[in-house]
Amino acid sequence: MDHFYDGQVKRYLAQFMRIMSNFSYKDAKGQLVRVPVRYGDMNRQVANIIKKNSENTIPSAPFMACYIKDLQFDRMRLQDPTFISKINIRERAVTEDGSTYLHTQGSNYTVERIMPTPYLADFAVDIWTTNTDQKLQIWEQLVVLFNPSLELQTTDNYIDWTSISVLTLKSQTWSSRTIPQGVEQDIDILNLVFETHVWITPPAKVKKLGIITKIITSAFVPEQGVIATDYINPDAVLESLGSEVLATIVTPGNYDLLVLNNIGKLVLNNDRADIVDIPVGGEESSWYRILDLYPGTFRAGLSQIRLMKADGNEIVAYISLDPMDEKRMVLNFDPDTIPTNTIISGRGTVDAIVNPETFNPSSKVVGTRYLILEDVNVNGDYGTPGYDGPDAWKNADSSDPQLYANDIIEWDGSEWQTLFSSSAAADIVYITNAYTGVQYKWVPSEQSWSKSFEGIYDKALWRLVL
Repeated sequence: MDHFYDGQVKRYLAQFMRIMSNFSYKDAKGQLVRVPVRYGDMNRQVANIIKKNSENTIPSAPFMACYIKDLQFDRMRLQDPTFISKINIRERAVTEDGSTYLHTQGSNYTVERIMPTPYLADFAVDIWTTNTDQKLQIWEQLVVLFNPSLELQTTDNYIDWTSISVLTLKSQTWSSRTIPQGVEQDIDILNLVFETHVWITPPAKVKKLGIITKIITSAFVPEQGVIATDYINPDAVLESLGSEVLATIVTPGNYDLLVLNNIGKLVLNNDRADIVDIPVGGEESSWYRILDLYPGTFRAGLSQIRLMKADGNEIVAYISLDPMDEKRMVLNFDPDTIPTNTIISGRGTVDAIVNPETFNPSSKVVGTRYLILEDVNVNGDYGTPGYDGPDAWKNADSSDPQLYANDIIEWDGSEWQTLFSSSAAADIVYITNAYTGVQYKWVPSEQSWSKSFEGIYDKALWRLVL
């Protein structure tokens, strides 16, 4: 390290001057006048400019002059100078133009912070006033803030462990003049001295990390037909990849993930067993087999499982193990990561999901929407003379609407209108049941409604963040 300068003492002084700013006094006309604040230890050139290059210029008042009165090494706060604090920082990913945060993890860093050096600083402020009333007004506004101290923050840096300090009123000198006054009368100066703890921090070491971010190919799988006695060490794999490489390694065991009713279960591929003694044929397995192989510590309610969507974004769920069944992972989904509803005729919700064979929409309110699960007036003798459909689903003129299962319908005041035809849909559609708050999706290839985040996730489409 050849040279470094971070202006740390200057930041303390700048914050001290901000505290002394924005005070005012009321003049003889009843008008409020703000008191200016200056740095007191000015150089000769600046002083000469203020005096307008003349010895006959009288300094203006009132004003405040702030400066450092004393700076001493604080042996009482001295700690182990060899101590290094290491913290891991994970950034949230952003778009290429930096305008929008994404629901994925961005860069990762390790910051090594070296123990700072403690100092005790005395900051002073001289308050120049032309009369006693000015002095009393300014002094009274200032001293009520210190009873006896005020918190001082030099930076808003999240990882700066020295940003918070305390400013304490240490001493006061009421007047710089002596009594009785002579013929000449100097400008009266009120001096206040404040004490604060200062930390001088050496530069930190920042390391950018590379981590396993996606599940593609297993590094834990022995050859078929071979009983493995030693598995590949994950830490050794990471070390061989290097700190700047983003690795693509499968979840240990080559598992798919079954998500159903906010429960996650591990399911092996149906064609083989990738780890000895784990059952095959789509059977479930214990989560402990996976968690024990992962680096890091599982924390119930804080660790995450991330599910990849078709658009490349991820659905995030906070996870905890079912204490009664180690094969069940309880998923608490982050609502901000759930897919956005598809807008159908002005909104992306239905009032209820109903079976028209058992549900009676007796009170028809204009704008009421239903997702129906069975056909109405589709099969049987519909359209033949004398046909009479279910009374509950008749239009206002007693005609029988033809409604199809999995469609979204709405009552417009006189008849049932089909707003969404499932048979004509070409893309995935998301809607939310306003009654339960649960979101569902329609997948044309599957011809069925399901919860938007339920189903089987291939090993390459989910990952754990411990």
